[in-house]
Amino acid sequence: MSLLTEILTLNEQRSSEFSTPAAHDARALYLSQHPTKMLVFKCMDGRINLPLITGVPMGRLHPFRNIGGKFTLGDPYLGRLVLDAKEDAIRMGRETLALCTYHYSKESTHRGCAGRDYDNDTARSGAFELKKEFEEVFGADNQTIAAIVVAIETDNDELIFCSEENGELHMSACVEVSEEELREKLFALYPNLTHQMVHDLLPLALGNRTHIEKTKKRPVTELVHNENIICVGRGFDWLHLPNRALIIGPYGYTDTSWHKAVEVAGTIVSSNFKNNEKLQNTGALLLVSASYKDVRERGLAVAKAKYFAQVAETALAPVAHELKLETLVGVTDMETMKYHPLTEK
Repeated sequence: MSLLTEILTLNEQRSSEFSTPAAHDARALYLSQHPTKMLVFKCMDGRINLPLITGVPMGRLHPFRNIGGKFTLGDPYLGRLVLDAKEDAIRMGRETLALCTYHYSKESTHRGCAGRDYDNDTARSGAFELKKEFEEVFGADNQTIAAIVVAIETDNDELIFCSEENGELHMSACVEVSEEELREKLFALYPNLTHQMVHDLLPLALGNRTHIEKTKKRPVTELVHNENIICVGRGFDWLHLPNRALIIGPYGYTDTSWHKAVEVAGTIVSSNFKNNEKLQNTGALLLVSASYKDVRERGLAVAKAKYFAQVAETALAPVAHELKLETLVGVTDMETMKYHPLTEK
């Protein structure tokens, strides 16, 4: 099976699962019990997969991806998306919580964040800077939207909840802690969050605690970069393939552009090929997507996908032959998670 066929088959399966009455009801029930809208800002690194490591249903975490987890709300596209998400949540009587994440490896510096030059301090500072920007934009005492910092230790897929004032809460240290005690620890760590926000953060902590207990003693091949898929755009919630895909949102940020992020992704995959003969034989895939929720938005999504593809293919041109790069361009219906390839770019 080619890589392109594998991905289309995977989407068909995931979309079918997502669209069943049982899955719809499970999401609706989860939302009724945990209404806070969760926005997750994270690196493009393929080892970072929050739905997988928390057990939260697909579609309940709203991801934003970029190299090194570098974001600024001053970016016109990203700022508009965040504002729309907050306003949509308010109209439905819901609060919004932004998770500003960074990742690192406790065993090896060079299994850390390549987008931050493997500098854990810089990665951590960047996450706190994004949190501070949320507070500057929306107000530090805003009860409808807030931001926190969460670290991800990729060797064990562990979440560490972080506060500059109150320290850290490691899920690996909470194995014997009761659910109520864990809730109290989160309240103590984030006293400025509303009770609803902390209540809705708890499933991520509990799910991650269960996950890391199940995944002890992982093979080294799962801990290092092993990606051969470069995803550009939005609408990849269905792509739950641990350590297979680098995912890049089309966001600008202060020190470079997302065009450069795609170039770096090509460099990472090229390096992966040098270390893995199996990947060389499989080749690489550029997967482009623009998302839409309503049929009225589909035409614009098609135009975005074509634009994303043009930029990404230009950025990857120097390594395209070496990677045996195939390109798949399409749009994703967020109501069904169905990916629709375009016949023409």
